[in-house]
Amino acid sequence: MFLNNASARYTDLGFILFFVIFDLADPAAYNNALGIDPDYVPGKVSLGALLRRTGGKSLPVARSILTDALRLDPTNHKAWYNLGMVHKLAGRAAEAADCFQTAFVLEQSAPIEKFSSLS
Repeated sequence: MFLNNASARYTDLGFILFFVIFDLADPAAYNNALGIDPDYVPGKVSLGALLRRTGGKSLPVARSILTDALRLDPTNHKAWYNLGMVHKLAGRAAEAADCFQTAFVLEQSAPIEKFSSLS
């Protein structure tokens, strides 16, 4: 499912590289998406998730990117989940639990189909 705008295409490319051929995945596709549209939330969430999986010194950067994504879209359950994982990996259990709970509530209340796809 490739969308028509360039930011979405680069995000999709990064997603495919990450899940299909993990060894080739790097943040370049997501950075390209964000270079085109710095406020593209799916690109920020995907980049944050990739950096979270990298771990180590990437965790603070992942936290910053995911926090920025949530500033733009506070109802994005994927961003809340990934931010919770960052907190968990950093040993901040209380913050992680809060993020996981928010992600769960938002996912349960999310529409089955995105409203933007109904046009």
